[in-house]
Amino acid sequence: MKKFVRSETYARTRLVTGTMFVLLGGLLLGQIVVRFGPDWHAIPAYVLGLALVLLGLNRWREYNIARRNR
Repeated sequence: MKKFVRSETYARTRLVTGTMFVLLGGLLLGQIVVRFGPDWHAIPAYVLGLALVLLGLNRWREYNIARRNR
């Protein structure tokens, strides 16, 4: 299992899922802003969208670190 986790394929897979998280989070944030605007009832949706974007950015950062270490 350790060999697979350190492989380039696994790193690219995490990069792809990170990209999907960023796109999904951005889409969610965009839809909430367009539909509700700055409404305090939409705070959970804002937090979820921001969490998805940050998770995706963290996966991109991890991919860059793994690529530099090779």
